[in-house]
Amino acid sequence: MDKNSPGDSDGSSSRGPLAWVATAAAGIVLLSFLVKTLLGRKRLPGPLFTVPIFGDSIELLTSDPARLLFNRFKRYGKVFRMHLLGCEAVVVADPEALRPILGNDGALFEIPVQSFRWLMGSYYVQNRKDIHTPWRKLFLNLLTGGGLKEMLPRVRKIMEEHVQQWERDGRVEIFEEARLMGLDLAIFAITGVHLEGLVDLDWFKEQMELFLGGLWGLPFALPGGKLSKGLAAKERLLEALMPLLKDRHEAFCAEFETAGRDATQMVNRLLESKEPVTVQKAQMVGFHSMGCDSLRDTAQSVLHSVMAAADTTRFSLFNCWALLAQLPRVQDKIFEEQKKVVAEYGPEVIFSALSNMPYLEATFKEALRLFPSTAGGFRKLTRDKKVGDLTLPAGTTVWVHALMLQMVDPVLWDGDTSVDLPPHMDWRNNLEAAFRPERWLGDEKQRPRNFYVFGNGAHQCAGMQLVILEVKLLLALVLRKYRLRPETPDMLRRCEVFPFVVPARGTDGMLLVPREEPLPWH
Repeated sequence: MDKNSPGDSDGSSSRGPLAWVATAAAGIVLLSFLVKTLLGRKRLPGPLFTVPIFGDSIELLTSDPARLLFNRFKRYGKVFRMHLLGCEAVVVADPEALRPILGNDGALFEIPVQSFRWLMGSYYVQNRKDIHTPWRKLFLNLLTGGGLKEMLPRVRKIMEEHVQQWERDGRVEIFEEARLMGLDLAIFAITGVHLEGLVDLDWFKEQMELFLGGLWGLPFALPGGKLSKGLAAKERLLEALMPLLKDRHEAFCAEFETAGRDATQMVNRLLESKEPVTVQKAQMVGFHSMGCDSLRDTAQSVLHSVMAAADTTRFSLFNCWALLAQLPRVQDKIFEEQKKVVAEYGPEVIFSALSNMPYLEATFKEALRLFPSTAGGFRKLTRDKKVGDLTLPAGTTVWVHALMLQMVDPVLWDGDTSVDLPPHMDWRNNLEAAFRPERWLGDEKQRPRNFYVFGNGAHQCAGMQLVILEVKLLLALVLRKYRLRPETPDMLRRCEVFPFVVPARGTDGMLLVPREEPLPWH
């Protein structure tokens, strides 16, 4: 009998495909472990072994990220590695060390998550100072002060329409409504893409939701998976948008040529013009200044504009609502402040009234201190960086992790590492003690110092004031008339909290309980 025949006694013939796959997988895991063990002394602090590709993603999804991060901090110090969504990043919990990095001193802005890069492209305007400075100036003009004041009526109209529907229903599914409202605000009030009558808007929002849903995940475009759906939606959206934007694109190209293809000159022309400037047009300035000036790039700028406006709004709104619904005391204090606002400014929620709601704004900040609407930002080092006794080599991806930095805020944390979690972050065990808007209203020196949800310094998100205005406006509209009461009391405990706070299906219902003496808002 041939030794390789089916009857051979060594059993090799009985090994099916699954056995070979299992053997190969075990070999990969073992090899990964050995490599990390052998090179351990050369690596930055962090776990010796993580699951290949998945890394820390599984633990982040199945545990409390705050506790995981604090445990890593206690074990490894202010600098430690994390591996997630197919990439490795180094968390640096040291604001002083981060300051130059955030200012792009020896570092560049870069999102390491491959799924995000496939969907969004690499339009990193932040890395070109000659472009970023005027581009940011234009965005600040649009999204702060007078620009924000001009945008307010459009934002308020959309919010009032949503709230009136909730009133008729007597309840609201807050996560779903945050999603819908975020898209409506982005498309109709903020970005200025002006697609009404040009495209089926229900279809457009459905495709945008698929596109957004694929941004943060493992780098595998598996059939039927979120990334595959996102990539397909992206192509459908671009194909639909390009013919609609052709005239707008050609007009902008001509205007950009007249400005000498120079970002500063183009921004100055736009600011001096009597024509209104939109967020999407501001995006086009950045794209064209980088040489990304095709019709497809212009269509992609629409996706960027909607994404930037919709997702931040969505998660900021939901995180604030979800926490407030658990805190009747805070709701009542907001209501008392609204009484004073109505007495001074009248019932309509105008810009000057929104600018004078200190307790409501403190509530917003406190909610995002506990539940950041983003995980922070990333920078890729272009040269070696010293942090304490460690040297981060060029090429390292630094994760400016908002939750981690806010956890070790020097004003709020006494340095005690014997606890499972600092009390000012432990909402699971003592929400009333952890959530205190009053932190933001006292002596300046006693207020939280580490607030990194929107970045920090010169590269802080230009849309921060817009998000604050949106959340304050919505909460003012709702809490003047109603108390929020969750239909599922333990909704927060059942939420996924990585990469964003997402409720378990069917748990985000919120009752609108009428107040005995409601306040008007028109």
